Amino acid sequence: MKKILTIILDGFGMREDIYGNAIKNAGMNNFINIWNKYPHCLLKSSGKAIGLPDGQCGDSSLGHKILGAGRNVGNRLSVVNDELKKDKEKNNIKYKEMLNLLNNNKKNLHICSLLSDGGVSSHIEHLKFFLNDLHENHPNITIYLHLISDGRDSNKYSVLKYLNEITPFIKDNIRLASLCGRYYALDNTEDFSRTEMYYDLLVNEKGVDSLDLSRIINKCYEKKISDEYLPPLKMIEYTSVKNEDVLLLLNFSKSNQKQLLDCLIKKDFEHFITHKELNINVYSLYEIDEKLNDNYFFEDEEIKHNLCSYLSELGLSQARITESIKKEEMTYFLDGCSEKQLNNCDLYIVDSPKVDSFDMKPEMNALTIAKTIIKCMEKDYDFIIANFANPDEIGHTGNYHATINGLQAVDVCLGKILEVAEENFYKVIVTSGHAKADTIIDKDNNIVTKNTTSPVPFVILDKKLKLKNGNISMIAPTILKYMDIALPKEMKDTEMLFEE
Repeated sequence: MKKILTIILDGFGMREDIYGNAIKNAGMNNFINIWNKYPHCLLKSSGKAIGLPDGQCGDSSLGHKILGAGRNVGNRLSVVNDELKKDKEKNNIKYKEMLNLLNNNKKNLHICSLLSDGGVSSHIEHLKFFLNDLHENHPNITIYLHLISDGRDSNKYSVLKYLNEITPFIKDNIRLASLCGRYYALDNTEDFSRTEMYYDLLVNEKGVDSLDLSRIINKCYEKKISDEYLPPLKMIEYTSVKNEDVLLLLNFSKSNQKQLLDCLIKKDFEHFITHKELNINVYSLYEIDEKLNDNYFFEDEEIKHNLCSYLSELGLSQARITESIKKEEMTYFLDGCSEKQLNNCDLYIVDSPKVDSFDMKPEMNALTIAKTIIKCMEKDYDFIIANFANPDEIGHTGNYHATINGLQAVDVCLGKILEVAEENFYKVIVTSGHAKADTIIDKDNNIVTKNTTSPVPFVILDKKLKLKNGNISMIAPTILKYMDIALPKEMKDTEMLFEE
């Protein structure tokens, strides 16, 4: 049986056009060398090929989930789309429970939603649907909107466009209360000073009074403050979240809502001062933390016999290596939406840099990731899987030169890893779960911060093989077959990337 090292270059897309393409212009000699020297192919990581709506870009969470599952599996965007389209939410037990609570207690409903059509953490169409239903069928419930500007999974300066889309839905019982950039509202780097600013906006009535929202946003734009970094803003209709009110977190992401949930729910929360006596009824689209909230509308299907759990069942040792910013992707999502700790599986988490924006340190902690990979090879694990976050995280800043620097740092690490892999008899696979860094500037010179629909690479450093193009669902069964391991029945209908 072969020992395998799989390297995920997160956000690494393959696009032929050179202009604005950080990957093409980074001069990644080590990657270029293995691409030219060894069997390789292109994998689709977006749209219908992986079960998303046509033209919808993939993302890190779904990419890791499919990569591990070895087949196309349900994704949150499509599940919510289907449920709402069929009006199933009206019979949803938790949704009805939330409405009954509001009607019986005569309390306010506060909705927090990332205002975006990016489809990675939320979608504006979901917000429109709920607002329409609540206005038409529950006009007695007073609703306050606490909107979160994106600038990461959407264009950097686009929140006014989304606000215009929402304006027709702001009616008698629906009021626009606040707006804040996701940098504060949805932090997932454990920088609780950012979360505290959003808590203060929601609960403590702290924020910039905004009589003319468009004017303030344009003033921020003049100072190069993009949507992601907009400060906490309070509207004329602002009302804070009060005791026994209901708060609906209308994003379907997991990791970037956890800190917010913690400070609102945890009575032993210690990172900053919160109101311990304040009881808020929090509901969400999906589970955010199994210990803190069971009031969620939809449930992830647990994926049985994914790549890592299957290797664990077979008694093989494995190591996972990632920066902390990608911990959820390399654990929960890679394991098929499971929190279970696998046998013979060691997790190595490298802290991501504590900076305001990752383009301030574009190399991130890639060198530590590389050193950890090398140590794990020396420990002789049967299977190692590691994630380099730089292409994705620096790419999302929209900083073209920083993205190039981040890619070059990864390429240097790749060279060091490949030297040691050969010495330790590891076969190396290099791939990705979705695309981002291939487009930082578009043909009209606009900065692009959102993911792209480009294919991703798949390379096996073994000249004896031939590969064909496919999609990311084919990665896991291909790895297992290459390791001479029989496929679990759940993967047997998935095509291989090998050419027979």
